[in-house]
Amino acid sequence: MDTNSFRQREEKRKTSFKTIYDMAAGLLWLGAGIFILLNKYIGFNLMVDSLMSSIFGIACVFYGSFRLYRGVTGLKGSRR
Repeated sequence: MDTNSFRQREEKRKTSFKTIYDMAAGLLWLGAGIFILLNKYIGFNLMVDSLMSSIFGIACVFYGSFRLYRGVTGLKGSRR
């Protein structure tokens, strides 16, 4: 077994796992942010100040979008 080919396969596996992890985490953070922002409209009470929940919800949406972006760019980069 060639050592370089093993290293290349291992690096590709790590890259694909990181991409999947980034996309899954991005979807979770994005979903949590949307839920926190819309909780007062769907009748769920978080027992937190409206301003604080709005700020945290917006931060979750931005972070989730960033993680999705990072996952998508990692997916494009691994195709090369």
